[in-house]
Amino acid sequence: MAKPSSSTLLQDKCELYAAGDRPSYDYCIRTLRADRASATADERGLAAIAARIARATAVATGAKIARLQRGETAPARRDGLAACAAEYAAAVRRLGRAARDVVSRSRGGAGAREMREAQTLLAEVTGAPERCDVAFEAAGGQGSPLDAADRDRARRRGRVGLRHPAADEADVM
Repeated sequence: MAKPSSSTLLQDKCELYAAGDRPSYDYCIRTLRADRASATADERGLAAIAARIARATAVATGAKIARLQRGETAPARRDGLAACAAEYAAAVRRLGRAARDVVSRSRGGAGAREMREAQTLLAEVTGAPERCDVAFEAAGGQGSPLDAADRDRARRRGRVGLRHPAADEADVM
């Protein structure tokens, strides 16, 4: 059986991710194509690329939180920022581990259990923006200083090309 071209594979995986939502499909295509390796990547390669991109976004959001922490004087907002910093630090660790699990599997090192673990880790990080918002509300009823664009970008990049953890291990993306 012939292997589908990378472009077709990328389009198929982004269609699956978007589930009929055109902006999500366009976002997925644009985001994954930005990485040159996506041109020749197989399914697992695309999943690893998605995890690396999501990790980079979590790192950038964590850096923004750290900048905000340095200038914050209100105790409730400091508490909210501390909770967000912890949330994004955990997301960075989870995404790094998930990317390693996916790459390990693509090299024949990991099995179905590791792939399910990677999917679970990836699914866990998609809630980071919401958990950060909740932490701010709990810390004093104030909204998060992370603007809507930061939250949307983090949410989308955490999800790019990912399936639900219960998905078949052979279909990571």
